[in-house]
Parts: sequence; structure tokens; C-alpha cells
Amino acid sequence: MVMRLVGGLTTILVGVAALELLATILGRSATRSRIAPERALLVYDDGCGLCSRAARFVSRRAVEQLELVPFSGLPHTGILEQLSQRELRASAHFVSFDGVEYHGGESVTRAARLLPGGGAVALLDRPLLRGLREIVYRLVAWQRDRISRWLSSRSGVSI
Repeated sequence: MVMRLVGGLTTILVGVAALELLATILGRSATRSRIAPERALLVYDDGCGLCSRAARFVSRRAVEQLELVPFSGLPHTGILEQLSQRELRASAHFVSFDGVEYHGGESVTRAARLLPGGGAVALLDRPLLRGLREIVYRLVAWQRDRISRWLSSRSGVSI
């Protein structure tokens, strides 16, 4: 009985460690802007229907000021400068009003916190769930063109 319990706990701990390792591998640590924006920014791929739709959804419902910045309109002065063009276009980015830059899955959870009741989304930034958050984010990002086409066909509107 005790051995089963110890074995089960060991399996859980190994699983948690594996998810944290995945979060570290898949995610990117927060960076800092050289200048702080006047309001929070959500930087997104304006060539992606899913990304554009999600960004507009958050912007319309945000309880704090949020500026949408498409990749094509990103100012090149002090924001996201530490990223290469490839890294910049690989994922969404959220820049807080104090200049902290979040990337990938964490950028989505940071933006979602601005929604009414969005504080619950902060759970996805906790150690156990960060790995799952990044896996889901990467899967969606990988399939975003397909998801955009599907959404477009469902709504009858080109996005």
C-alpha cells in the first residue's frame, strides 16, 4: 500500500517536472522594453484571421486600456527589440504598461486577465499548468491557418 502511494506520488512529481521542463523549452522568458508604453499592448499577427479575431475580442471587452498592435504596424522604437524578426513573428506578445514583455502562451493569459473575470486565467501561469498552457498555445499557433479557414467557413465571412 505504501509502495503504491510512493510510486503514485513519484509519477505525479515526474509529470509535473516534465511539464515544467516543457514550459521552459517551449516558452520564452519575459523581456523588458527599453521604453514603457502608455498603455498595455497586444502584438499579434494581423495576417492570421484567428489571431485578429481573438485580439479584437479581448480589446472590445478589456476592463483596462489595451492597444492592439499588428505585426505590420509595430513601432521599432524600444518595444520587443530583444527579439529577432523570426521570434517576433512566431507568437503573440503582450507588453504591460510598465514595459514587461510576455511572449507566446503567457502573452495570451496576460491579455485575458484584462477581461471581466479574467483573473482566473492566471491559474494557467502557475507552475503545474505552464507546460500545458504552452503546449496548447503551440498547437493552436501551429494550426492557426487551418483554424482561421474553418472559422471563416463557419461564419461565411472571410477573416
